Amino acid sequence: MMRGFAVLWMVCLQVLEFFSMDFQMYAHTLFRILDFVNWLPTFMFVSGLSVWLLVEKRLSSGWPRWRIMLHGLKRYISYIFLSLVLCVWCFSLQVFLQLNEILVAIGVYALITLCLLLIFFGREFFFVPLSFLVYGLSFWFRSLLGFQIYPFYLILPFFFLGAFSAKLIVHRDFRRSILFEFLLLAIIAALAFAGDNFSYAEDSLGFVIFNVFLTILLFLIVSKFQKTRILNVLSFAGRNALFFYFFHYAVWYKLAVSLGISHSLDWNTSLIWTFLCVAAIFPLAYLTPRLTQYIKRMVSKPTSP
Repeated sequence: MMRGFAVLWMVCLQVLEFFSMDFQMYAHTLFRILDFVNWLPTFMFVSGLSVWLLVEKRLSSGWPRWRIMLHGLKRYISYIFLSLVLCVWCFSLQVFLQLNEILVAIGVYALITLCLLLIFFGREFFFVPLSFLVYGLSFWFRSLLGFQIYPFYLILPFFFLGAFSAKLIVHRDFRRSILFEFLLLAIIAALAFAGDNFSYAEDSLGFVIFNVFLTILLFLIVSKFQKTRILNVLSFAGRNALFFYFFHYAVWYKLAVSLGISHSLDWNTSLIWTFLCVAAIFPLAYLTPRLTQYIKRMVSKPTSP
């Protein structure tokens, strides 16, 4: 549900920007909101939590750590490969090489988190000081790396804190989750007193801590209302987040650019197009894996002698 919430938020705004000449996502009032809080922290936090789930599920099933590592390599290298395809199709190879596309960033940072989890599983508290240490490296590497959309010192802390919080969230340890939230609030207050601007554009520590606080709070709220039927939409989008993300760029973005209607439609028309495009992804996400399974069965079906 949380992943679905993040991916739908992202896809809806980005598809609207693909078509609209009136809407600029990172401009004016909306920029001030997205610079303070947006879908990226939730997406990365959930990705870190998912790495923990991958390790926990397989360790509890008796898998050796080397086999879990191979499984993780297979999964996250596929993310990197999909990112390469998407960058070549829609953007440029330079975007891929600079880790400025979200799938390659997730693939690389998830592999780093996986390696550390296989070493420190059961001692996830290690990820809290490590998050601050990694962010501290930014003061040495910012000028060297130049501009990056997903720099390691900003994104890895979300992965690490997601991995740290996973046990609290999955096991519904509300008492310790609340204690951790109060600790984050104390850090937020200290950062505000120190003059932190909580800005994504400026890679501030306050942005990381505040958005981790909000994401855990959303997890606690969703866990209380997860039986609500309307949240099934978020659950479906979350299970098919990779399809939603890849499709909206590879098809709708590419189509808008190819037809010459990118950033050219008026507000009302672009809203209608956005609604139709996002709505169309749902049945396609539902039918695609079933069609793939059907083709596999047909191909593997033995022929009559």
